[in-house]
This record gives sequence, C-alpha cells and structure tokens, in this order.
Amino acid sequence: MFRQRLLLSLSLVWLCNALFAQISFTNSNSLLSPSNHYSGVAIAIIDVNGDGLDDIVRLNQGVSLNIQYQTSANQAFNVLNVGVIPQNQGSQWGMCTGDMDNNGFADVLVGGRYDGLKVVSASSDGSAYTYASYNTPSIFTQGVNFADINNDGFLDAFACHDDGSAKIFANNGDGTFTYQPMWIDLTSYPSSDNSGNYGSVWSDVDNDGDVDLYIAHCRQGVNNPNDARRINQLFLNNGDGTYSQDTANVAGLRIGAQSWTADFGDIDNDGDFDCFITNHDVSSQLLENDGFGHFTDITVSSGLYNAIGGSPIQGVFRDFDNDGYVDILVAGSFQYLFKNNGDKTFSKVPNLFSNNNMESFAIGDLNGDGFQDIYAGYAEIYTTPSSTPDVLWMNDGNDNHFFGLNLRGQQSNRGGVGAKVQMFSALGIQTREVRSGESYGISNSLLIHFGLGAETHIDSVVVNWPSGIRDVILEPEIDQYLNFGEGGCLVPNISLEALGNIIFCAGDSLHIQAPAGYAYEWNTGDTTEVINVMMAGDYQVIVTDNDGCTAVSNTISVTVDPIEIPSITALGDTIFCMGGQVELMSSPSNSYLWSTGDTTQSISVSDGGAYTVITQGLCAQFASEAISVMALNAALPMVISDTVFVDSMAILQATGSILNWYETDTSSAIIFTGSPFVTPSLTADATYWVSNTEVYDRPNEFVGMVNHQGSNFSDNSYIGGLIFDCFTPFTLAKTKVYTTREGERKITVVNSNGEVLDSVIVMIPSGTTVIDLNLQIPVGQDLLLTTDPQFNQMSIGSSGPQLRRSTTGIQFPYEINDVVSIKNSTYDQTRYYYFYDWEVDFKDYSCESERVPVMAVVMPASSVTSPSVQYDWQVYPNPTSGNLNVAVNGDYQEFSVSCRNSQGAIMFSNVLTGNKMDLNLGQFPKGIYLIELSGKSGISRKVILVQ
Repeated sequence: MFRQRLLLSLSLVWLCNALFAQISFTNSNSLLSPSNHYSGVAIAIIDVNGDGLDDIVRLNQGVSLNIQYQTSANQAFNVLNVGVIPQNQGSQWGMCTGDMDNNGFADVLVGGRYDGLKVVSASSDGSAYTYASYNTPSIFTQGVNFADINNDGFLDAFACHDDGSAKIFANNGDGTFTYQPMWIDLTSYPSSDNSGNYGSVWSDVDNDGDVDLYIAHCRQGVNNPNDARRINQLFLNNGDGTYSQDTANVAGLRIGAQSWTADFGDIDNDGDFDCFITNHDVSSQLLENDGFGHFTDITVSSGLYNAIGGSPIQGVFRDFDNDGYVDILVAGSFQYLFKNNGDKTFSKVPNLFSNNNMESFAIGDLNGDGFQDIYAGYAEIYTTPSSTPDVLWMNDGNDNHFFGLNLRGQQSNRGGVGAKVQMFSALGIQTREVRSGESYGISNSLLIHFGLGAETHIDSVVVNWPSGIRDVILEPEIDQYLNFGEGGCLVPNISLEALGNIIFCAGDSLHIQAPAGYAYEWNTGDTTEVINVMMAGDYQVIVTDNDGCTAVSNTISVTVDPIEIPSITALGDTIFCMGGQVELMSSPSNSYLWSTGDTTQSISVSDGGAYTVITQGLCAQFASEAISVMALNAALPMVISDTVFVDSMAILQATGSILNWYETDTSSAIIFTGSPFVTPSLTADATYWVSNTEVYDRPNEFVGMVNHQGSNFSDNSYIGGLIFDCFTPFTLAKTKVYTTREGERKITVVNSNGEVLDSVIVMIPSGTTVIDLNLQIPVGQDLLLTTDPQFNQMSIGSSGPQLRRSTTGIQFPYEINDVVSIKNSTYDQTRYYYFYDWEVDFKDYSCESERVPVMAVVMPASSVTSPSVQYDWQVYPNPTSGNLNVAVNGDYQEFSVSCRNSQGAIMFSNVLTGNKMDLNLGQFPKGIYLIELSGKSGISRKVILVQ
C-alpha cells in the first residue's frame, strides 16, 4: 500500500517541483590554490580526510597529484601537493579513490598507457602519501574502480585494458595487491583478444542485493557491431563470490555500438537502476530496468535520441536541482546537462557553463550545501591537458530540500563502497549506490545524496551494506548529511565551534568547542569537549557516543601572527613623461603610511623614484615591496634667433633630438621638423616655437633558459607551455625552438581564464631556429605561453607541437626585474617547455618638452643700405652635395655673387661674368647657406642646403 500511495502522488509532486526548480552554476576557482590547474581526463572527488566534507583530487597536467581539502562553506580550500605520479607516458588515463586500507583516509588508484597501475596510499594520519607500482601484467589503463570483489571488507582494484582483458588486483589487507586473473572469467563471446574495455561500473544491475559488473566496449578500427571487442559485457554476481557473464543477452545490455561509458541510476524512482550508455558511432542510449535486470531501450521516447554530438567521454546520473529525479551530465567533444522531467523524458538545459566544452569532470558537494557541484576539466580528447584551466562549477542551488548520508563500514569496507541505499518518501523509492570509479577514468563523491524537491518528510531510509547487514533509519530530518555507521551507528555531523577569532597574535589563545555528550579524541591528544589552542594549525576531533559509534568533525584552521604584507597596484603605466602621473593603490588595510608621508590608501605621483607603503596588520606592521616609477625628461631645446632684411627668409636654429616647429605655442600642426628652420619671406618680425622630443628605447633583453638541455624527446600528444607573470607590458619579439618536425605552429599567449590574448602562426623548420613572434604581452599573473593543439593537429598531425623540452639544468624562475618572471611549466618545475632565450622588446616612450620661442627680427627699411629686390635668377640643384649653378635670366648687368654661412659670415664673393656661374660649396661644412645676387638695384637672396 505504501508503494501505491507513493506512485499515485508522483504527478502532483513533479508539478510542484517543476514550478520553481532551477539549475545554474558559478565559477568558484578563487577558492582553490592554485586557481589555475590543467587536468587530463582523470579527476576525483572524495572526502579524503574523513571530516564529512568532499575534497578534490586532481592531477595537474595529468601527472602531478594535488589535493584540495574543503574547509567550510564557500571558504578557501586547504592544499596538499603530493607530487608527480611515477609514470613514463605522461597524462594518466584513469583514477579512482577509496580507503583501501580502512585507516580513515582516502587512497588513490591511477593508471596510464603501459606505465603500470599506481596505488597512492595515505599515511596513518593522512599527512603524507607513498607510491606503489604494479607493472605486471602490463596494461593500457582506461576506466578504473575500487570494489570489494571478494567481499572481505577490503577494496580490490579493477582496471579496464584497451588492448586485452581487464585486470583484477586483490587487496591483501596489508596495503598491497596481488594480480588475480581467475577471480572472474572476462573472456568475450564470441572469442576475441578481449580488448576494447573502456568504462566499467560496479552496480546491482539485477536488483538482487549484490554488486554486478558492466563493461562498456569500444575498439577503434573495428566496424562490425557483432565483433566481440565492441560488445558490452554484463557479469552478474551469483551471490557466492562467483560471476556469470550474460552471454545470452537476457538483460538486453549486450550492445555492439562503440560504447565509451555506462552508468546506472534510477530515473523514475521505482527502486531499480536504469542504464545510460554513451556511444561514439550511434546515438547514446537510455535503457529502462523492469526491476529484475531486464532492460528496454527508451532512448527515442526519452528525448535523448541523437541529442548528443561528437565524442562523449563521460556520462553520469546525478540530481543537480534536488527535485528528486536524477539528471544526466555528459562531457567530451561537447557538454550537456539533461534535466529529468520526472516522466522518463529529459530536456537539455542550455547555457549553463562557459563556451569551453568540458571534456571530463567529477561530481560532489564542494560547499556542503546539499547541492551537487562539478569540478570540470577541459583536456583535449582523450587525456591531453589543454591550455584551458579546470573550473570548479559551484551549484547555485534553489529552494529544494535534500538528504544525505556519509557511510562508514564496520564489517564492510570503511567507505561503504558497494552499499545500496533507498529512500522512501512521497517521491517514490529513490535508489543510490556508493561507487568508487565511474564512467571513464573518473571518481565521484562517496556521499549518498537525495533530492527532495518541496517534500519535507522522509518515511525511511534503508541501507544495504556489502556485508549483507541491513539498517533502517526512520523519519530522519531533512537538509542534512548524517554520519551513519554499519550496524546502526548514527552520529550527527560534528561541527566544531571557534569561540573567538581563528586568527590571532602570539600570546593570545582560542577555545574550540565540540558538541557535548561524547568521548573526544582531538588530533592534539586532548580528550576534553573544549580545547585551548595557542599555536597555528588544523584542529579536528573524533567523537564517540555511548553506543561506540564514532564520527569525525570538520577541521578548523588557526593562524597565529598572520603575515599581511601589502601589495601596491599601479593604476596606469609606471613609466611616463615628465608632467604625467600615475595612481598607486595599496591593498586594503586599517592604516597606511607611504614613503611620501601620505596616509591614504592611494596616492598620485608625478616624480620618478621607488615608492613603498607600510600598513598595520593584526599583530604587526608590514612594508610592501617597492614599486618603481620613472618620469622621463625631455630637455628644452637651445635656440638661435635670426635677423634678416625685409622680404628675406630667416634661418632659425635649435639643438635637440627631434625638433618640431610650430607657428604658435598652442597650435597642434607641426610646420617643420629638424634644424635649421627656414621661414617664409618676412616683412615684419615673427615668433616661431620649437620643442625637443626625446625617444626612450630600452635595449632589448633576454630571459628564459638559453639552450635546450637533457632528453631530445618531443611529445606528439602532450601540450606543454611556460607559466609566467608580466609586471610591465612588453613585446615578445623572438624565441628559440628545437624540432625535428617541420611545419607551422600557432603560438598563443593565454590568460588565467583560458582566454587567448595574442597568437601568431609561425613556420618552424627542422633544427634549431630563432623564430619571430612579436606577441604583445600585457600585465597579468599566471599567463601561459603555449601552442594551439587544434592547429597542431591540422598542421603537423598531432595535438602536441613536437618541440623539444628540457629535463635538466632548469632553474626557475627566469626573470627581468619589474618586467617578467617565467616561474613554472605546465608540468612542474622539472620541465622547461619549448621556448628558449626569449627576446624582450620594451615599449618605446616619446616625450616632448615645452615649447621655446625663437625670434626672426626683420630690420626696418631705414637701416637697409642695399634694398632687397627680386631678380629673375635660379640656383640649382637645391639641396646640393657641393656643386651649384647660378643662372640669371634677361638682360645682362653687372652682378656679384656672394655666399654667407648660417652665422652671416661671407664665405666668398665673386663677380658674375655672363649669365651663369658654377660654384663649389663642397669645401664647406654641411648646412644652410645664403647665396646673394648683388646688382645696381639691390640684393636678392636664396637659401641653399648643402648635404
């Protein structure tokens, strides 16, 4: 009767929920450190330290293990850099997480392309990790899982193999694993080489209470859908430790498409798991379970037929809007979120994320608000990290309710992997499972999560443990995650309270209080409800109730004597011409004291020099690093005026670098550049204005590793780059590269948001080449110099640029003070990628002085002994290198020809015989000369330039 009542109310509940349930996400990378991280396909979310909060486990560039620990809601994550995973083939292909030794801290299983399976084990206190590699048999790892296959309470390892049978490794219970090829007969039917194992999932497919195995198969180059290498395999658990393959296709899951992944989730709240399969050659599929493990394809009626384009790499069920119905998230060539409409149909939700298509992801609650968040990776298919950083997409939530469980096994494995949980409410029988490793090489949160929509009452929650124990929770409160132990241990979330400020000065202290009514075991060794702390650190407690049930609290991080060094930001260019200014702003503080004596947060400075600020921190004063300001000067020009006769041209002179002449002191039009300036013929005194312009061109400098060192290897799949900060804009003029593969590459500069700031296509010949880039580099942090993988693929046939990188002799950072710091590579500081001996071309600054007046004085007619006249005559060529011809037209009269220099001194004077005269001025210095033709009527003058 209860089941009937639930089903009858579904339509009304769905209608109510649909009215207000929304899905949206916000980029929350600012909570992570570093905020820019570049994953391959393998990503995981799990509660690493047992505090009930999901954490992020990620591999930078697919190889360097980094853990981000959630602290409290929407606060910065704590970070642990574990280091580079032992490998020799680059970015890893599969990762899952779980507590394989039952010590309360999550361990990691990682695998790549024939570089062994790696188990990364947490120490007894979770503060450090060690590696163990399993290289026999060799394996091209795809999807991986932790699952308690033999149900002994310890998680075993399962790894899909691309080129042969999947591999099983038994957990020996002492932190080691042993290869077990006989546990499950994985032979394909019909017979084949058993290859093509891509995505695997351990789930109770037939709803009989034990965990089965399903493997999605894809084999490139195999076009026959009846080829066993393409046929998905279902292995049903017989309940006695053995498994039987469904070769007769009783379940309806022997699908011969090029399937990449499979996931199981209850789409209609009828208490069984339905199946979603991503395919590359035909439409991805949705299949409905009849409750007994028989599946019917409902893809067409669900609205999902041909709704997914490109190559889907991930496909997972989760309830993102907490309406009580699992939605579907897909990533790969394109990203999709399909909302479950509650009637076995799905609708695509548009415009949820950025324009970049997520290639992979992991899902969990990363701020403890009861909504499912997404940590998204943007690798190139299949596991090549790109230049687009990962994004933490935090779910914005809505008014819907939720309920969750944090399971802890006793007889079963500690994380409860393999447990099936059902929640009974007006929404039906919602069914969830705890899985380590899902879809393709990813691992999602082990926390059980149910959306409730507008419902506020839960009838009961049933937990079916791998051990066979069945626990029932009656009418739990909503909107909480319960810590629930096998056998009925029920401990509420243990939330510590800081009775004061968690940041304080030496000599002060802080009380941290746990909830009352338990036995306590603090990580300090204290056993009281309240502890007093005086030192910086992370504080946590394990509580035990009267029934012996335990729970781990959240962590409170305490800071003593915080270091609060201020930073100065220039709101403009710190290099400018004299007369300019720039505003300098300090980071926020309670008080400020600048080196100028100012006490405001920002100051405007017009003089060159080094500026600092001292701010008052909580416990001490802190001084910033100096910021340099340069005010460039242009000296006033030195000028020489001229005195001329009426109707003559004046010769005005000035000294300086670039001399610009103007008619007035305010006019914008330049009438002449250079010196001397020859005026038009003047009849009255005139004043002209001249300025001096200085061009400051800082000589180019070089930065970066000068030459390649180490291995000559150049990867055709890995896309490396150099991470750098720019403090002053510059042009990256040239760089040196090494390759054996001739062809064009697109070199790009990318900011911390993955946006391309500048790019250039360059033809690179085989060998060692200095290439011209002329890339404009703006001020910014965590900029990336790399190559475009799509262009690489089109140009040279591989996503990697096939440029040589260094493995030895690397000494980060490489710096030009106040300009640029090359601080890391996309791999880590043990690699230097591609771009050697950067030539940095600095910005030119052009500074113009104030204008100086220059007088041209015209002598009055009364003072002119020889009147100025206009004869019909020519002087040519003008300008001249020395030889000069004088020609007089018309009737001959007695003339003399004189030459004066710019100071007025007569250089020579000759009588003109006839109408022509040849002169040689090459004997005189280059410059301006005045040729005078004197006759009975007066004197006529012409200005000549000798150059």
